[in-house]
Amino acid sequence: MKKLFLLPVVFLSLAFSSFSFNWNYSTPEEHGIDSKVIQKVYDGLKDKDVRSCIVIKDEKIISEYYKPGYSKNSIFSLQSVSKSITSALIGIAIDQGLIKSVDDPAYIYCPQLENAKNPVMKTITVKQLLNHTSGLLGTDSKIWNQWRNSSDWIEYILSRPMTATPGTFFEYSTGNTHLLAAILENVYKKSLLQIAEEQLFSKIGITSASCGTGPEGVGDGGNGFSMTAYDMARFGQLYCNMGKWEGKQIIPESWVKESTKVQARRPSTGSRYGYQWWIRNYGKNGYDGYCAQGFGGEFIFVVPKINLIVVFTSWYLGDTTFYYLDANAIADSFNPEQKR
Repeated sequence: MKKLFLLPVVFLSLAFSSFSFNWNYSTPEEHGIDSKVIQKVYDGLKDKDVRSCIVIKDEKIISEYYKPGYSKNSIFSLQSVSKSITSALIGIAIDQGLIKSVDDPAYIYCPQLENAKNPVMKTITVKQLLNHTSGLLGTDSKIWNQWRNSSDWIEYILSRPMTATPGTFFEYSTGNTHLLAAILENVYKKSLLQIAEEQLFSKIGITSASCGTGPEGVGDGGNGFSMTAYDMARFGQLYCNMGKWEGKQIIPESWVKESTKVQARRPSTGSRYGYQWWIRNYGKNGYDGYCAQGFGGEFIFVVPKINLIVVFTSWYLGDTTFYYLDANAIADSFNPEQKR
């Protein structure tokens, strides 16, 4: 395998940024991780369209892999990893008093829901959008293309019959997150990207981000963010640090805890879900953790107990099991007694 060399990173600050953090580098063994395990992970990526993998331990990059043609400067579409960013912004908005509670009816903050013809839709709470139990027609199924090609994503969802009583059934749906983006834009009176830059990205040094919009002009908070893998790692590290960055609380610690504990379960598999994060245990030790996951193999795995983050960017449409196995293998290789 081609050897990769670590080079210093330079970030261009946004005009309203103030931060001093830059990634430092180390070796796996200096942090109790077996480099042979990481190399085995990389060897398994050769026949798959995995474009990058970064392993961060104790806030240092201890290893990184790039498919030929990609680098630390490459911009990747996050797909549904975007959902976890939108969740963070909801937590910040609650902390600032712009949203009173996750238990509030979402229509209070969303004119589109307020005008919905189906009165049941007005009972949907912010929490039910966050944990995908809204009862709204799910968009991430056979209707995905029809929904994405419609002239108004919100109108499309709200004009369809509901599939369940709010709060009773988990159905993963980017449409739910799109309504959360609409809520954010309404309470801040700004675009989703502006909100993210001002309330989150600028405070932790994310400078590569962009975000698409739906045809009605609402930011695509469920699927539309893009950034470098390094900046994805910053977001993962922020959560690993319980929302704190260089001594400053960016996301309320209470929100990090609430959004990364079990709030719903997928009926077909029992998979556990928080507020736009998947909840998992890692390795044979069963370390508590969670991950942001996007279509095609975009992942931010976070294992706070051992201060480990693993980022993948990909465009691989096969079985995704190997990503979890790789994250487990890296977590399993941790041995604090072998730190150098």
